[in-house]
Amino acid sequence: MSLAQEPHPDRRAETLLQVLEGSQAAAAGGFRAPGAGSADCRIDLKLLIRRAERAMARSAAAREHLAPLARDRHPDLWAGTVPDAVARGFAARLEEACSLAPVDAAAAPEAEPDGVEVVTGRDLRRKKDLLVASGGARARFSRRGGVLLVDRANDVHSENALWFEARRDEGTLDGFVGAADERARLFSAQFLKPTRYVTSAAADALVLTGSLGRGPVRWPCRVVLRGAAALEALCIDIELPVVAAGWRLRTRVRGVPATQLHHECTAVREQVDDERGGFVADTLVRACGHLTVGAEQVRTPAAAAPAPLHHRFWFGAPPACL
Repeated sequence: MSLAQEPHPDRRAETLLQVLEGSQAAAAGGFRAPGAGSADCRIDLKLLIRRAERAMARSAAAREHLAPLARDRHPDLWAGTVPDAVARGFAARLEEACSLAPVDAAAAPEAEPDGVEVVTGRDLRRKKDLLVASGGARARFSRRGGVLLVDRANDVHSENALWFEARRDEGTLDGFVGAADERARLFSAQFLKPTRYVTSAAADALVLTGSLGRGPVRWPCRVVLRGAAALEALCIDIELPVVAAGWRLRTRVRGVPATQLHHECTAVREQVDDERGGFVADTLVRACGHLTVGAEQVRTPAAAAPAPLHHRFWFGAPPACL
């Protein structure tokens, strides 16, 4: 086997310290690149990498802290195609880099500013149409129509726009392989229940909670829509407290151009065209528990059961720092 076909040494490391100590030797060879499908593995790490990239853009200290682990010398580390202990060490290093940068200004609008009206319980169940508006984009939620996304400035008007897609994953961290004998399971956000609605002259927020799917394979989910008059974009937070191991879960947003939907993560997106006009799909989690290292299969249970995940999307014109 030629050197070009060997896995990068970072795949064989057991700790981040071994990666750091072996960085000079690792940089010298032409090793096999991570699989193209690794873009959406270890989503918890990819979310943190995005935060660290923004920190490095604001701070020389953050850049210096991550310089020994430069992406061009450690492609598997940044791809997430490394054993669990190495990924944990890298995540700690990324967190440290984030702490060295000034506070990120890309914050969502407050859920409960002064002078708000808060609606919950029976009063909320009586409301058939719930509006969350920013200075430009807006959303309406109803039990019949799901999440309606509207941005008149960009000619967007999409009813029941937010869906979720789950499919069993038989691949490795290098790439998703959908189970050949199963179709994707689809869930509309319309089946989530409004549990809290906050509105004022300055900002709105709507909390939707529930479960995607029933039975043993399901994903508890919390979606928060936030709008503020001072912002052009609408903020959409998606929280997954637990995940189903061995599955990939993605959003499907229909009727919205990819340029109008911004995900605070590294690139985990697929643009899909179909007879219904297509959709933008972003991976929320790919709970995959295996890594290929040469001819071996290494178990990665931490990748199959990540900590609670929090994804943030912006619909419309995002904050300038994004």
